[in-house]
Amino acid sequence: MAEQPAGGEAAAAAAPADAGVPAPAPAEEAAEVNPMLQTSLTRRFQGRFKPMVMPTYDLIMQEDMMNNCGVRSVIAGVMGACLGVAFGVFTASLDTQGIDAAPLGEPAKPTRVVLRETWMLMREKSRSYAKGFGGMGLLYSGTECVIERYRARHDAWNATLAGCATGGLMATPGGPKAMCLGCASFAAFSTAIEYFTGGH
Repeated sequence: MAEQPAGGEAAAAAAPADAGVPAPAPAEEAAEVNPMLQTSLTRRFQGRFKPMVMPTYDLIMQEDMMNNCGVRSVIAGVMGACLGVAFGVFTASLDTQGIDAAPLGEPAKPTRVVLRETWMLMREKSRSYAKGFGGMGLLYSGTECVIERYRARHDAWNATLAGCATGGLMATPGGPKAMCLGCASFAAFSTAIEYFTGGH
């Protein structure tokens, strides 16, 4: 028999053992090729997922501060006072009709006097409404926060109970009957606001 050339033996030895086996496809190509990995959910939500971003330290501290009952109460009180000032100015502007009228037989009031009386009326009404709205906001927000912490739930019942407590406490000078009426009315109002605004 004729001997095989040495070069053929060297080429056969140098050839890899898995020369006839195709190289494995990348993971993405395998997912596209393999029908078992392509489900209806993967096709539906493909490209819609985003990487989760961990909150920073400043963001965590800000959320903790906003979840503090004292901070929430103070913010609600300040906002209520600002609303009361605006409401007082508006109502005082409606009550200034005839403020420049002078008694019969006397000369008309000077503009300076009219402006001073208007300013005093606005200041008095704004101060009164600011106290009422600010106290209401502070009391309601603080009560709701305490109730939510105690119940360990975030639902519409917190607003209802906080409204009842706020209405009853604000009507304390009127006696038990006024407290019951204030509790019921303020609780119904708070529940309606939560229902229509979708707070919970």
